[in-house]
Amino acid sequence: MEKELLKKLGEETIYSAKGHFKACDIRRNSITITIWLCAIINVSGILGFDGIIGKTVSVIGLLGTISLLIWNEGEGKNYRAKHKEYGEKYLAIHKKIRECYFLEASTKDEVKALSKQVIEIDSEVKPDIPGIAYKLSKRAIEKTGETDNWFNG
Repeated sequence: MEKELLKKLGEETIYSAKGHFKACDIRRNSITITIWLCAIINVSGILGFDGIIGKTVSVIGLLGTISLLIWNEGEGKNYRAKHKEYGEKYLAIHKKIRECYFLEASTKDEVKALSKQVIEIDSEVKPDIPGIAYKLSKRAIEKTGETDNWFNG
């Protein structure tokens, strides 16, 4: 009975950890791409077009850069840090659960304590995992083998 609970907890925690880490990756990549896109737009506006068209393209690039700064300053300021924090929490508890699963001497009280820790993390206010991050994490776990799926055995 305890082994089944540990398997379920292990599966839940690795999906949550991977989802939070993928959310960090998506945000980091989107910011990087946006910065480069705005830079290219600005340079092409300055060098590639004459007159009003060049100025218009440069203004669009400038507005994109300003929008990125505002977007990243507001809600996004701690977005990656919070996702990383919760990814680390879930990964740490996942490792404890895996260790408990493979140790023959694990007790019912240890399993209950681990379950309680997972419930506590789940009940905290944390950033939601975006749908695309969930899909990427699911693919990483199930298809590309980025994790040890000990809970499926």
